[in-house]
Amino acid sequence: MLNFYKISEDFLIQLTENIEKQDANSIFDVEYSDGILSILIDKTKQEYVINRHNANQKIWYSSPISGADYFAFNTETAKWLNLKNEELDKKLFSELKTFKL
Repeated sequence: MLNFYKISEDFLIQLTENIEKQDANSIFDVEYSDGILSILIDKTKQEYVINRHNANQKIWYSSPISGADYFAFNTETAKWLNLKNEELDKKLFSELKTFKL
């Protein structure tokens, strides 16, 4: 059986660490706590919020660029995918690059 809490927690922690590693110029204010990852773009004050939604076992994604989205864990690929089969982390980093990550 899928352990949603553990899989989502591990993913969100790793995502937070990857953003911080790639943010050499300190463009973002990144915070993670209790299943909620917030990424504030210092220059524009726009914010991403990515959080675990336990009830439907999805990760909610709110972007100042693409709006709201949901991602479910695909057990076959071990990736977080939306309905368009986009990977959450790839979508996020693609958007963050527009802020010169």
